[in-house]
Amino acid sequence: MNKLFPVFFKLEQLRVLLIGGGNVALEKLQAIVNNAPKTKVTVVAREVFDSFKEEATKHETISIIVGEYAPHYLDDCDLVIAAVNDIPASEIIRKDAKAKGKLINVADKPELCDFYLGSIVTKGNLKLAISTNGKSPTVAKRLKEVFNELLPGELEEVLENLQQIRNKLKGDFTNKVQQLNEITKILIDEK
Repeated sequence: MNKLFPVFFKLEQLRVLLIGGGNVALEKLQAIVNNAPKTKVTVVAREVFDSFKEEATKHETISIIVGEYAPHYLDDCDLVIAAVNDIPASEIIRKDAKAKGKLINVADKPELCDFYLGSIVTKGNLKLAISTNGKSPTVAKRLKEVFNELLPGELEEVLENLQQIRNKLKGDFTNKVQQLNEITKILIDEK
Protein backbone atom coordinates (compact mmCIF):
# COMPACT_ATOMS: atom_id res chain seq x y z
CA MET A 1 0.00 0.00 0.00
CA ASN A 2 1.27 3.45 -0.92
CA LYS A 3 1.58 5.49 2.27
CA LEU A 4 3.46 8.43 0.77
CA PHE A 5 2.32 11.92 1.71
CA PRO A 6 2.50 14.21 -1.33
CA VAL A 7 4.15 17.57 -0.69
CA PHE A 8 5.19 20.45 -2.90
CA PHE A 9 8.29 22.23 -1.59
CA LYS A 10 8.94 25.91 -2.22
CA LEU A 11 12.38 24.82 -3.30
CA GLU A 12 13.60 28.31 -4.18
CA GLN A 13 13.34 29.10 -0.45
CA LEU A 14 15.45 26.07 0.50
CA ARG A 15 19.07 25.06 0.03
CA VAL A 16 19.82 21.76 -1.69
CA LEU A 17 22.98 19.69 -1.40
CA LEU A 18 23.44 17.47 -4.45
CA ILE A 19 26.18 14.88 -4.08
CA GLY A 20 27.41 13.57 -7.40
CA GLY A 21 28.26 15.00 -10.80
CA GLY A 22 27.41 12.23 -13.26
CA ASN A 23 24.41 11.40 -15.43
CA VAL A 24 22.03 10.55 -12.58
CA ALA A 25 23.01 13.73 -10.73
CA LEU A 26 22.36 15.63 -13.95
CA GLU A 27 18.81 14.20 -14.07
CA LYS A 28 18.26 15.35 -10.48
CA LEU A 29 19.70 18.80 -11.22
CA GLN A 30 17.49 19.17 -14.28
CA ALA A 31 14.42 18.20 -12.23
CA ILE A 32 15.31 20.94 -9.74
CA VAL A 33 15.98 23.71 -12.25
CA ASN A 34 13.01 22.80 -14.46
CA ASN A 35 10.67 23.22 -11.51
CA ALA A 36 12.42 25.86 -9.39
CA PRO A 37 15.22 27.49 -11.43
CA LYS A 38 16.42 29.86 -8.68
CA THR A 39 17.01 27.14 -6.09
CA LYS A 40 20.37 27.37 -4.33
CA VAL A 41 22.15 24.11 -5.10
CA THR A 42 25.58 23.15 -3.82
CA VAL A 43 27.08 20.23 -5.73
CA VAL A 44 29.83 18.12 -4.21
CA ALA A 45 31.44 15.54 -6.48
CA ARG A 46 34.79 13.86 -7.02
CA GLU A 47 34.24 14.07 -10.75
CA VAL A 48 31.88 16.32 -12.69
CA PHE A 49 30.83 15.32 -16.19
CA ASP A 50 31.01 17.98 -18.90
CA SER A 51 27.25 17.72 -19.54
CA PHE A 52 26.64 18.38 -15.83
CA LYS A 53 28.97 21.41 -15.85
CA GLU A 54 27.24 22.74 -18.95
CA GLU A 55 23.82 22.62 -17.26
CA ALA A 56 25.11 23.99 -13.95
CA THR A 57 26.78 27.01 -15.53
CA LYS A 58 23.41 28.15 -16.92
CA HIS A 59 22.27 28.90 -13.35
CA GLU A 60 24.09 31.34 -11.09
CA THR A 61 22.53 29.77 -7.97
CA ILE A 62 24.41 26.49 -8.52
CA SER A 63 27.90 26.09 -7.10
CA ILE A 64 30.16 23.11 -7.68
CA ILE A 65 32.76 21.82 -5.25
CA VAL A 66 35.05 19.25 -6.82
CA GLY A 67 36.22 16.94 -4.08
CA GLU A 68 35.25 14.26 -1.61
CA TYR A 69 31.98 14.35 0.28
CA ALA A 70 32.33 15.28 3.94
CA PRO A 71 29.58 15.53 6.60
CA HIS A 72 30.18 19.26 7.15
CA TYR A 73 28.59 19.97 3.74
CA LEU A 74 25.27 19.00 5.31
CA ASP A 75 25.43 21.97 7.70
CA ASP A 76 24.35 24.51 5.07
CA CYS A 77 21.46 22.70 3.39
CA ASP A 78 17.82 21.87 3.94
CA LEU A 79 17.48 18.87 1.60
CA VAL A 80 20.04 16.32 0.43
CA ILE A 81 20.10 14.40 -2.83
CA ALA A 82 22.75 11.71 -3.14
CA ALA A 83 23.40 10.62 -6.72
CA VAL A 84 26.54 8.55 -6.39
CA ASN A 85 27.01 5.14 -7.91
CA ASP A 86 28.31 3.67 -4.67
CA ILE A 87 25.97 1.94 -2.20
CA PRO A 88 28.30 2.06 0.83
CA ALA A 89 28.94 5.79 0.21
CA SER A 90 25.17 6.37 -0.17
CA GLU A 91 24.55 4.61 3.14
CA ILE A 92 27.15 6.80 4.88
CA ILE A 93 25.64 9.96 3.38
CA ARG A 94 22.19 8.88 4.55
CA LYS A 95 23.45 8.14 8.06
CA ASP A 96 25.14 11.55 8.22
CA ALA A 97 22.04 13.32 6.88
CA LYS A 98 19.77 11.61 9.41
CA ALA A 99 22.17 12.49 12.25
CA LYS A 100 21.87 16.16 11.24
CA GLY A 101 18.09 16.03 10.80
CA LYS A 102 18.12 16.44 7.01
CA LEU A 103 15.69 14.88 4.57
CA ILE A 104 17.46 12.82 1.92
CA ASN A 105 16.79 11.27 -1.46
CA VAL A 106 19.23 8.57 -2.54
CA ALA A 107 19.04 7.96 -6.27
CA ASP A 108 17.84 4.48 -7.22
CA LYS A 109 17.73 3.33 -3.59
CA PRO A 110 14.12 3.74 -2.35
CA GLU A 111 14.88 2.06 0.96
CA LEU A 112 17.38 4.85 1.78
CA CYS A 113 15.02 7.72 0.84
CA ASP A 114 12.93 10.03 3.00
CA PHE A 115 11.29 11.36 -0.15
CA TYR A 116 11.13 10.58 -3.86
CA LEU A 117 11.37 12.92 -6.81
CA GLY A 118 8.28 12.05 -8.82
CA SER A 119 7.56 12.66 -12.46
CA ILE A 120 6.10 16.12 -12.89
CA VAL A 121 3.41 17.31 -15.29
CA THR A 122 3.15 21.10 -15.58
CA LYS A 123 0.49 23.04 -17.42
CA GLY A 124 0.95 26.67 -16.38
CA ASN A 125 0.09 26.87 -12.69
CA LEU A 126 -1.23 23.32 -12.60
CA LYS A 127 1.37 20.85 -11.40
CA LEU A 128 0.80 17.11 -10.99
CA ALA A 129 3.34 14.88 -9.28
CA ILE A 130 3.32 11.17 -10.10
CA SER A 131 4.82 8.56 -7.82
CA THR A 132 4.94 4.78 -7.99
CA ASN A 133 6.18 4.53 -4.39
CA GLY A 134 9.68 3.94 -5.74
CA LYS A 135 8.58 0.80 -7.60
CA SER A 136 8.90 1.95 -11.22
CA PRO A 137 10.15 5.37 -12.31
CA THR A 138 9.57 4.17 -15.88
CA VAL A 139 5.80 3.85 -15.29
CA ALA A 140 5.76 7.32 -13.73
CA LYS A 141 7.60 8.69 -16.76
CA ARG A 142 5.12 7.07 -19.17
CA LEU A 143 2.15 8.44 -17.20
CA LYS A 144 3.75 11.88 -17.33
CA GLU A 145 3.87 11.63 -21.13
CA VAL A 146 0.20 10.59 -21.26
CA PHE A 147 -0.94 13.44 -18.99
CA ASN A 148 1.16 15.98 -20.88
CA GLU A 149 -0.59 14.93 -24.06
CA LEU A 150 -4.12 14.68 -22.61
CA LEU A 151 -4.27 17.88 -20.55
CA PRO A 152 -5.08 20.90 -22.73
CA GLY A 153 -2.89 23.99 -22.71
CA GLU A 154 -6.02 26.04 -21.97
CA LEU A 155 -5.98 24.82 -18.37
CA GLU A 156 -3.96 27.90 -17.46
CA GLU A 157 -6.79 30.13 -18.69
CA VAL A 158 -9.31 28.06 -16.71
CA LEU A 159 -7.20 28.46 -13.56
CA GLU A 160 -6.88 32.21 -14.06
CA ASN A 161 -10.63 32.58 -14.55
CA LEU A 162 -11.41 30.47 -11.47
CA GLN A 163 -9.01 32.51 -9.37
CA GLN A 164 -10.80 35.71 -10.41
CA ILE A 165 -14.15 34.15 -9.54
CA ARG A 166 -12.81 32.86 -6.21
CA ASN A 167 -11.55 36.33 -5.29
CA LYS A 168 -15.05 37.78 -5.88
CA LEU A 169 -16.99 35.19 -3.86
CA LYS A 170 -18.65 36.31 -0.65
CA GLY A 171 -19.37 34.35 2.51
CA ASP A 172 -17.52 31.98 4.78
CA PHE A 173 -15.19 29.21 3.64
CA THR A 174 -17.94 26.57 3.42
CA ASN A 175 -20.13 28.84 1.32
CA LYS A 176 -17.23 29.65 -1.04
CA VAL A 177 -16.42 25.95 -1.48
CA GLN A 178 -20.06 25.19 -2.32
CA GLN A 179 -20.17 28.01 -4.88
CA LEU A 180 -16.90 26.88 -6.51
CA ASN A 181 -18.12 23.28 -6.59
CA GLU A 182 -21.26 24.41 -8.41
CA ILE A 183 -19.28 26.52 -10.89
CA THR A 184 -16.70 23.79 -11.63
CA LYS A 185 -19.29 21.03 -12.03
CA ILE A 186 -19.31 21.90 -15.72
CA LEU A 187 -15.77 20.50 -15.97
CA ILE A 188 -17.04 16.96 -15.31
CA ASP A 189 -20.65 17.08 -16.52
CA GLU A 190 -21.21 15.03 -19.65
CA LYS A 191 -23.24 16.64 -22.40
